[in-house]
Amino acid sequence: MVSCRVCVTGASGYIATCLVKKLLERGCIVHGTLRNLGDEKKAAPLRELPGAAERLVLFEADMYDADTFEPAIAGCEFVFLLATPFQHEPSSKYKNTAEAAVDAMRIILKQCERSKTVKRVIHTASVTAASPLREDGGEGYKDFINESCWTPLGQSHPYSSDMSAINQALLRYNESESRAFEVVTLACALVGGDADTTRLYHLLSVPAIVAPLIGQESYHGGLKVVGEGVRVGADTNKLTDLGFRYKYGVEETLEGSVECAKRMGLL
Repeated sequence: MVSCRVCVTGASGYIATCLVKKLLERGCIVHGTLRNLGDEKKAAPLRELPGAAERLVLFEADMYDADTFEPAIAGCEFVFLLATPFQHEPSSKYKNTAEAAVDAMRIILKQCERSKTVKRVIHTASVTAASPLREDGGEGYKDFINESCWTPLGQSHPYSSDMSAINQALLRYNESESRAFEVVTLACALVGGDADTTRLYHLLSVPAIVAPLIGQESYHGGLKVVGEGVRVGADTNKLTDLGFRYKYGVEETLEGSVECAKRMGLL
């Protein structure tokens, strides 16, 4: 059993809940953050996880008020950044969610430094931050997409540009000679499999996967491939060279998605 203290921001999310569960299973003390501790729809599933009563501590923190994350980070060795602002707060000092997120990440990194305990910060990025589009402004696509490929800023899809700006801002920390820890980003795409929550947090995860079974065109349409289009390969050598191996195959992921959909009343 591992005995360390880990912070997970945005702990009620689809990926985050699974992460909290795994950390508790390993014997870690987990500091989880939620925007509203009074929201039992999000807090209750976390408190019901095995080991939560003994080793899970929930904190209230908001990306639009990043100073609130410091108590959750204090004493932790690892910090997982899963919280992200999806809706802009017009009354805030920020002009959009990207500006709020970049500033929050800057503040959180400073908090990690002040803790004197953090060894690594892991950010779950979005795959939309990675793009095969040529970054020199030219037309066309790259043949492969890997860790060096960023979505060019100023694209017509603001979310993609936002995610790219956030990731680049975080990774710049590694360039500092006086850095106190390592920053890692992991670009996550479509999420499948069973869920450890009582509700679905991402509209394009499990529903999109089971859409072909239930004939929901609103989800299924997003999975269609029209014509031959452009084929871009995925270069995952860096990941596999580090020893990564998939624990679950496509069949197991789909089976888990179907079981989750049944439990949620989608099938």
